[in-house]
Amino acid sequence: MRLSPEFRKQFVQHEMRTYGRKNGFVTTGQEERLLRWLPVIGLQKEMTLADADIPAGSPIVLEIGFGNGDFLVHMAASHPDWTLIGAEIYLPGVAKAVGRLEDAGVIKRCRITQIPAQFVLEHQVAEGQLDGVIINHPDPWPKPRHHKRRIIQKDFALLLASRVKEGGFIKLASDKPDLAEWMRDILDATPGLRNVAGIGGYVPRDADRPETKFEQRGHKEGRGSQFLHYIKETT
Repeated sequence: MRLSPEFRKQFVQHEMRTYGRKNGFVTTGQEERLLRWLPVIGLQKEMTLADADIPAGSPIVLEIGFGNGDFLVHMAASHPDWTLIGAEIYLPGVAKAVGRLEDAGVIKRCRITQIPAQFVLEHQVAEGQLDGVIINHPDPWPKPRHHKRRIIQKDFALLLASRVKEGGFIKLASDKPDLAEWMRDILDATPGLRNVAGIGGYVPRDADRPETKFEQRGHKEGRGSQFLHYIKETT
Protein backbone atom coordinates (compact mmCIF):
# COMPACT_ATOMS: atom_id res chain seq x y z
CA MET A 1 0.00 0.00 0.00
CA ARG A 2 0.98 3.65 -0.32
CA LEU A 3 2.00 5.47 2.83
CA SER A 4 -1.13 6.96 4.37
CA PRO A 5 -1.91 10.70 4.22
CA GLU A 6 -1.59 10.81 8.01
CA PHE A 7 1.94 9.45 7.83
CA ARG A 8 2.93 11.81 5.03
CA LYS A 9 1.57 14.83 6.90
CA GLN A 10 3.52 13.92 10.03
CA PHE A 11 6.84 12.76 8.62
CA VAL A 12 7.41 13.54 4.93
CA GLN A 13 9.46 16.66 4.22
CA HIS A 14 7.95 18.28 1.13
CA GLU A 15 9.73 21.61 1.03
CA MET A 16 13.32 20.40 0.44
CA ARG A 17 14.29 19.48 -3.09
CA THR A 18 15.98 16.12 -3.51
CA TYR A 19 16.71 13.77 -6.40
CA GLY A 20 15.92 10.09 -6.72
CA ARG A 21 13.14 7.97 -5.26
CA LYS A 22 11.36 9.16 -2.13
CA ASN A 23 7.99 7.48 -1.80
CA GLY A 24 6.64 4.04 -2.65
CA PHE A 25 4.79 1.09 -1.23
CA VAL A 26 4.91 -0.32 2.28
CA THR A 27 2.95 -2.98 4.12
CA THR A 28 0.45 -2.18 6.84
CA GLY A 29 2.83 -3.70 9.39
CA GLN A 30 5.73 -1.56 8.17
CA GLU A 31 3.71 1.63 8.47
CA GLU A 32 2.62 0.60 11.97
CA ARG A 33 6.26 0.19 12.97
CA LEU A 34 7.15 3.56 11.48
CA LEU A 35 4.33 5.26 13.37
CA ARG A 36 5.42 3.53 16.58
CA TRP A 37 9.15 4.18 16.34
CA LEU A 38 9.72 7.45 14.47
CA PRO A 39 8.26 9.56 17.31
CA VAL A 40 10.81 7.81 19.58
CA ILE A 41 13.96 7.64 17.45
CA GLY A 42 13.17 10.09 14.66
CA LEU A 43 15.39 13.13 14.19
CA GLN A 44 12.78 15.63 13.08
CA LYS A 45 13.54 18.80 11.15
CA GLU A 46 13.48 21.12 14.15
CA MET A 47 15.80 18.90 16.22
CA THR A 48 19.57 18.69 16.52
CA LEU A 49 21.70 15.82 17.79
CA ALA A 50 21.81 17.64 21.11
CA ASP A 51 18.04 16.97 21.37
CA ALA A 52 18.32 13.30 20.42
CA ASP A 53 18.96 11.80 23.88
CA ILE A 54 22.34 10.37 22.91
CA PRO A 55 24.23 8.78 25.83
CA ALA A 56 27.16 10.85 27.03
CA GLY A 57 30.45 9.59 25.63
CA SER A 58 28.87 7.40 22.97
CA PRO A 59 30.65 7.62 19.59
CA ILE A 60 28.25 9.02 16.98
CA VAL A 61 28.42 7.57 13.47
CA LEU A 62 26.25 8.73 10.57
CA GLU A 63 25.26 6.55 7.62
CA ILE A 64 24.04 8.56 4.64
CA GLY A 65 21.66 6.65 2.37
CA PHE A 66 21.20 3.56 4.54
CA GLY A 67 18.81 1.81 2.12
CA ASN A 68 17.09 -1.11 3.81
CA GLY A 69 19.15 -0.84 6.99
CA ASP A 70 21.39 -3.91 6.66
CA PHE A 71 24.59 -1.95 7.26
CA LEU A 72 23.07 -0.08 10.20
CA VAL A 73 22.23 -3.42 11.80
CA HIS A 74 25.77 -4.66 11.13
CA MET A 75 27.34 -1.58 12.72
CA ALA A 76 25.03 -1.74 15.72
CA ALA A 77 25.90 -5.40 16.29
CA SER A 78 29.64 -4.85 15.79
CA HIS A 79 29.90 -1.68 17.86
CA PRO A 80 27.49 -1.83 20.81
CA ASP A 81 28.88 1.44 22.22
CA TRP A 82 28.05 3.48 19.09
CA THR A 83 24.99 5.65 18.55
CA LEU A 84 24.04 5.46 14.88
CA ILE A 85 22.40 8.23 12.90
CA GLY A 86 20.72 7.06 9.70
CA ALA A 87 19.71 9.45 6.90
CA GLU A 88 17.57 8.09 4.06
CA ILE A 89 14.95 9.86 1.90
CA TYR A 90 13.45 6.68 0.39
CA LEU A 91 10.62 5.95 2.81
CA PRO A 92 10.02 2.27 1.95
CA GLY A 93 13.72 1.76 2.71
CA VAL A 94 13.25 3.52 6.04
CA ALA A 95 10.30 1.22 6.75
CA LYS A 96 12.37 -1.89 6.09
CA ALA A 97 15.26 -0.55 8.15
CA VAL A 98 13.08 0.22 11.15
CA GLY A 99 11.74 -3.34 11.09
CA ARG A 100 15.21 -4.86 10.82
CA LEU A 101 16.61 -2.67 13.58
CA GLU A 102 13.70 -3.58 15.85
CA ASP A 103 14.02 -7.30 15.09
CA ALA A 104 17.76 -7.14 15.83
CA GLY A 105 17.10 -5.47 19.18
CA VAL A 106 19.27 -2.44 18.39
CA ILE A 107 16.74 0.19 17.37
CA LYS A 108 17.06 2.25 20.55
CA ARG A 109 20.70 2.96 19.69
CA CYS A 110 19.70 4.50 16.36
CA ARG A 111 18.29 7.85 15.33
CA ILE A 112 16.56 7.98 11.96
CA THR A 113 15.85 10.91 9.65
CA GLN A 114 14.13 11.15 6.27
CA ILE A 115 15.64 14.60 5.71
CA PRO A 116 18.38 15.09 3.06
CA ALA A 117 21.92 14.70 4.36
CA GLN A 118 22.87 18.24 3.35
CA PHE A 119 20.23 19.66 5.70
CA VAL A 120 21.14 17.21 8.46
CA LEU A 121 24.80 18.23 8.35
CA GLU A 122 24.13 21.95 8.02
CA HIS A 123 21.43 22.34 10.66
CA GLN A 124 21.34 19.30 12.94
CA VAL A 125 24.99 18.30 13.44
CA ALA A 126 27.54 20.55 15.13
CA GLU A 127 31.13 20.97 13.97
CA GLY A 128 33.30 18.08 15.12
CA GLN A 129 30.33 16.17 16.53
CA LEU A 130 30.62 12.99 14.46
CA ASP A 131 33.09 10.18 15.07
CA GLY A 132 32.49 8.79 11.62
CA VAL A 133 30.46 8.87 8.41
CA ILE A 134 29.58 5.96 6.12
CA ILE A 135 28.35 6.38 2.53
CA ASN A 136 27.73 3.08 0.76
CA HIS A 137 27.07 2.94 -2.99
CA PRO A 138 25.51 6.36 -3.50
CA ASP A 139 23.51 7.03 -6.66
CA PRO A 140 26.07 7.30 -9.50
CA TRP A 141 24.03 9.66 -11.70
CA PRO A 142 26.02 8.41 -14.70
CA LYS A 143 24.98 10.99 -17.30
CA PRO A 144 27.39 13.95 -17.39
CA ARG A 145 24.56 16.46 -17.17
CA HIS A 146 23.49 14.83 -13.90
CA HIS A 147 26.90 14.76 -12.23
CA LYS A 148 25.89 17.85 -10.24
CA ARG A 149 23.37 15.61 -8.45
CA ARG A 150 26.04 13.30 -7.04
CA ILE A 151 26.22 13.59 -3.30
CA ILE A 152 29.98 14.14 -3.14
CA GLN A 153 30.68 17.64 -4.40
CA LYS A 154 33.41 20.06 -3.30
CA ASP A 155 31.14 22.08 -0.98
CA PHE A 156 29.53 18.95 0.47
CA ALA A 157 32.96 17.42 1.12
CA LEU A 158 34.02 20.53 3.06
CA LEU A 159 30.79 20.39 5.08
CA LEU A 160 31.27 16.69 5.74
CA ALA A 161 34.85 17.18 6.90
CA SER A 162 33.82 20.00 9.23
CA ARG A 163 31.32 17.77 11.06
CA VAL A 164 33.81 14.94 11.74
CA LYS A 165 36.03 15.32 14.79
CA GLU A 166 39.82 15.02 14.62
CA GLY A 167 40.73 11.36 14.35
CA GLY A 168 37.29 10.50 13.02
CA PHE A 169 36.67 8.67 9.77
CA ILE A 170 34.77 8.91 6.50
CA LYS A 171 34.28 5.63 4.62
CA LEU A 172 32.74 5.25 1.18
CA ALA A 173 32.05 2.41 -1.25
CA SER A 174 31.00 2.24 -4.89
CA ASP A 175 30.83 -0.41 -7.59
CA LYS A 176 30.94 2.29 -10.29
CA PRO A 177 34.58 3.10 -11.19
CA ASP A 178 33.73 6.56 -12.53
CA LEU A 179 31.92 7.51 -9.33
CA ALA A 180 34.65 6.03 -7.12
CA GLU A 181 37.24 8.17 -8.93
CA TRP A 182 34.97 11.23 -8.67
CA MET A 183 34.59 10.82 -4.90
CA ARG A 184 38.27 10.00 -4.39
CA ASP A 185 39.52 13.02 -6.34
CA ILE A 186 37.23 15.45 -4.49
CA LEU A 187 37.96 14.03 -1.04
CA ASP A 188 41.70 13.76 -1.71
CA ALA A 189 41.66 17.52 -2.35
CA THR A 190 39.55 18.37 0.72
CA PRO A 191 41.58 20.11 3.46
CA GLY A 192 41.76 18.17 6.69
CA LEU A 193 41.14 14.74 5.16
CA ARG A 194 43.86 12.11 4.73
CA ASN A 195 43.35 9.19 2.37
CA VAL A 196 44.42 6.12 4.35
CA ALA A 197 45.53 4.47 1.09
CA GLY A 198 47.48 7.55 -0.02
CA ILE A 199 46.51 10.11 -2.64
CA GLY A 200 44.72 8.37 -5.51
CA GLY A 201 44.42 5.06 -3.65
CA TYR A 202 41.69 2.72 -2.48
CA VAL A 203 41.71 0.59 0.66
CA PRO A 204 40.97 -3.16 0.74
CA ARG A 205 37.51 -4.32 1.66
CA ASP A 206 37.04 -4.55 5.45
CA ALA A 207 37.24 -8.21 6.43
CA ASP A 208 34.03 -8.08 8.50
CA ARG A 209 32.06 -5.97 6.06
CA PRO A 210 28.71 -7.48 4.97
CA GLU A 211 27.73 -7.32 1.32
CA THR A 212 25.10 -4.66 0.79
CA LYS A 213 22.34 -5.05 -1.77
CA PHE A 214 24.09 -2.81 -4.27
CA GLU A 215 27.42 -4.56 -3.78
CA GLN A 216 25.72 -7.88 -4.53
CA ARG A 217 24.08 -6.36 -7.61
CA GLY A 218 27.45 -5.12 -8.81
CA HIS A 219 28.93 -8.62 -8.46
CA LYS A 220 26.08 -10.11 -10.50
CA GLU A 221 26.79 -7.57 -13.23
CA GLY A 222 30.53 -8.27 -13.14
CA ARG A 223 31.66 -5.26 -11.13
CA GLY A 224 33.65 -5.29 -7.93
CA SER A 225 33.40 -2.48 -5.42
CA GLN A 226 36.06 0.05 -4.49
CA PHE A 227 36.48 1.39 -0.99
CA LEU A 228 37.71 4.72 0.35
CA HIS A 229 38.79 5.52 3.91
CA TYR A 230 39.64 9.02 5.12
CA ILE A 231 40.82 10.24 8.52
CA LYS A 232 40.10 13.78 9.75
CA GLU A 233 43.31 15.55 10.67
CA THR A 234 44.16 19.04 11.91
CA THR A 235 43.95 21.55 9.08
